[in-house]
Amino acid sequence: MNENLKQQWENLTKEMPKLRIRDAAKHLNVSEAELLSTKIGPTVKLLNPDWASFLLNTTNLGYVMALTRNESCVHERKGVYKNLSVNGQTALAVGEDIDLRIFLQNWKYGFYVEEPKENGIMRSFQFFDSKGEAVHKIYQTEKSAIDGWEIAKTQFVDETQTFIKPTSETKTKTETNDTKEIPKFLDAWSKLEDTHDFFSLLRKFNYSREFSLVAANGKFSFKISKEKLLNLMEQVSKLEMDIMIFVGNPGMIQIHTGKIQRLEPMGPWFNVLDPEFNLHLRTDQIESVWLVDKPTKDGLVTSVEVFDNEGNLILQMFGKRKPGIPQSDLWYQLTREYVDKTEKLNPSPV
Repeated sequence: MNENLKQQWENLTKEMPKLRIRDAAKHLNVSEAELLSTKIGPTVKLLNPDWASFLLNTTNLGYVMALTRNESCVHERKGVYKNLSVNGQTALAVGEDIDLRIFLQNWKYGFYVEEPKENGIMRSFQFFDSKGEAVHKIYQTEKSAIDGWEIAKTQFVDETQTFIKPTSETKTKTETNDTKEIPKFLDAWSKLEDTHDFFSLLRKFNYSREFSLVAANGKFSFKISKEKLLNLMEQVSKLEMDIMIFVGNPGMIQIHTGKIQRLEPMGPWFNVLDPEFNLHLRTDQIESVWLVDKPTKDGLVTSVEVFDNEGNLILQMFGKRKPGIPQSDLWYQLTREYVDKTEKLNPSPV
């Protein structure tokens, strides 16, 4: 344990008692996982890194709060983990409430955590990548299965594990973004049959996601201002539309499907504060917003995609849909109302 870092955190907490651990880690120039490791002992314990087995047992935790975030957005969804499956380094949780796409090759550390709160102890399982960045967290609620939590704690806490300091290497982007290939890329885009094929298309041409949208601007992608993004979300709320909101990081994508009702801007944060779903979006970190069309066997699928100033995807929004079912025409028409007026839209989804 890094006693010096532990003392620095304690001093910082005295100065700023409401500072969250992620922000404290930034202040101290360390990762969140490294800072959390200074509390390893009675209330913080390392987990056995058998992530697949852990995930397959999450249903037994009962009703919980699942949290996934990136630098600019936090996605919190309450519910029960259902329909868990693992295939090598990829896993799924496909429930009406908790809906996850999991990439286990990017999971490195796991902790069981007990934090004292005014009304008792808040328990959680927390997972981090090789850089010590948070991948996913599971919090106990008043409706959780207490026995399930105790069994999971007993089964997966591993007192023999030792914490190894995360690497500080930054992954360099390797996309070539060759402009000469744009005509071929757009032709291939026009022949997509499934939205998931878009990832393969990017890999084939070695394009970054944001570069691809710039390349397709006016054909398959159209700019939306940050202000219009928030206006769109407000209109979705007023119309009580069912939508899908994806937020992810290299180890996890978490999806909310349903309505968004209570919208609360607070400083730089734009928040959705509903009983089962919370979203916290840092609007000051939004660099670009795009409406994106992808052809599929079921017709056109339209998404709204939000990026930061490094080209990282912050979140995606879709109209509620499932494979084999066309997207809502209302979603298609509504999103187009918020495209920048300088953009030339396709007249129809055909």
